[in-house]
Amino acid sequence: MVPAPSMPDLQTEAMDLAEKGAKLACGSRFKRLPRLILRKLTLPVVAVIGIIWFVYAEAMAVATRWMENSVPGVMNTGVLSFNAGVGFLMYLCCVYRDPGRVPTAWRPPALNDLETGDESGVDGGAHHHGGGHHGGLQELKRKGGARYCKKCAKYKPPRTHHCRVCNRCVLRMDHHCVWVNNCIGHRNYKSFFTFLFYITVACCHAFGILAGDAIGRFSGGDDDVGKSHADHRVNHGEDDSVAASVAEMAALILSLCLSVALCLLFGWHCYLVVNNKTTIEHYEGVRSRLVGPKPGDDGQAGGDGYAPSLDGVQHPYSLGARANLREILGRRVACWLAPGCSIAGDGLSFANVASMGYARWAEEKALRESELTLMGED
Repeated sequence: MVPAPSMPDLQTEAMDLAEKGAKLACGSRFKRLPRLILRKLTLPVVAVIGIIWFVYAEAMAVATRWMENSVPGVMNTGVLSFNAGVGFLMYLCCVYRDPGRVPTAWRPPALNDLETGDESGVDGGAHHHGGGHHGGLQELKRKGGARYCKKCAKYKPPRTHHCRVCNRCVLRMDHHCVWVNNCIGHRNYKSFFTFLFYITVACCHAFGILAGDAIGRFSGGDDDVGKSHADHRVNHGEDDSVAASVAEMAALILSLCLSVALCLLFGWHCYLVVNNKTTIEHYEGVRSRLVGPKPGDDGQAGGDGYAPSLDGVQHPYSLGARANLREILGRRVACWLAPGCSIAGDGLSFANVASMGYARWAEEKALRESELTLMGED
């Protein structure tokens, strides 16, 4: 008896068939495109896409039948389509955008000094290799010493963590999200944040439309809303079948649950953005210490305005609410929610309170805040 093919075998055959079709249709240059697209389409990703478009389709059907070509109808369908479309686009960016890889040649500055415990001269190498080390702050592993990933055989830049699912280190890793089949890191965090915003607004809007239609259905014509719905169904032959009613009720319940969950998740990430934290940093903290000569005092202790330790610092990468918003969302306030993928910078170095002392930190904070403009250039 011939054994049935396993799921991996079926996936491999499907990939090979898709590659052959793409090669015949578009040439050999694009033959790997189906594999790049399909390898990310796990069951949770397909489920998210299906739920989004199911709720959107039901809300659009209700809005189109209910309000037709009236001004409110056009506005509702237009706004819902825009928010759902941008949210879906940002979702695809989360799925397919690389969250950030550690350069192969990256090494912590003054590595030998740190490993031997000799802290002299550490500050002098602060600007080597893309500035992965800011003056007096050095992130440490649990047992001390430079952070090194044995699985990737690479040193870890600040705020970088190894993902067991992706099996690699990710720059400024926030978390691994099974619903996007990808890590959320430096190069796709803004797309994740804007996805949450637009899809939350779209779900709340869809819930409002579906709830209004449900109220009209169940009121039974006893009030003005019910009469308008009843007249519309009679005059336009609206489908009152059980299947249609069940589909709309399912979409209503889904949109309510999604609206609540997404509002909570978006609020959580607003908190993280305002404090310039990642989810990992919030729960695990930042293990770091001050090393080398104190910045700004030419190697002499007790420089003006310098913090002698990190004991009083809640989060070393926080520059204040306004400056944190500028760091993550950009200088132009009007473009904070514009579609985009990555955070500014290379993901290897970040401004921090220990890199300059409190006096210079306050100046840097004021500078970052002053860079905020409504529509100015970056």
